[in-house]
Amino acid sequence: MGLAVLVPAVTTVVLNSVEARHSGLASAINNAFVQVAGLLAIAAMGVLIFTVFDGALDARLAELNLPLAARAEIEAGKVELGAAQAPEGLGAETGVAVERALDEAFLTGYRAVMLVAAAVAAASAISAALLIEVKKPEMETAQSDEKDLAA
Repeated sequence: MGLAVLVPAVTTVVLNSVEARHSGLASAINNAFVQVAGLLAIAAMGVLIFTVFDGALDARLAELNLPLAARAEIEAGKVELGAAQAPEGLGAETGVAVERALDEAFLTGYRAVMLVAAAVAAASAISAALLIEVKKPEMETAQSDEKDLAA
C-alpha cells in the first residue's frame, strides 16, 4: 500500500526534474532503481529480522534450563521465525515459557525491522525536501515573462 502511494509521486518528481527529451531515460532509470531497491530491502530486512530474532531468542532461552535435545530442536526451527514451535515433551510450564520466548523474540525482530523502515522513510522524505528543486514549467515562465514585459 505504501509503494502504491509513493511510486507515482516519485515518478512524477523524476520526470519533472529532467527535460522532456530525457523523460524516457529518466523513467527507465527510475523503474530499475525501484526494482533493485525493493529486492535489496527485502534481503536486508530478512537478514536483520533473523539476526535480531536469533539474539533475542538465545537471550530468553538462556534463562530456561532446557535439555540439549530440546535446545537443538529449537535451534533447527529458528529459520521458521514466528512459526517456530516449542518441542514436545517439555512439560506444560516449560513449553509455555518456550512458546512465549519464541513469540517475544519474533516481536523484537519485527520491531527492529519496522524501526529501520520508518527511519529509512524519514531519511528519504528529509533528503527529498532538501534536494529536490522546484522547477516552474516552461509555459508558466514564458507567460510570466510576457506579463512582466507588458507591465
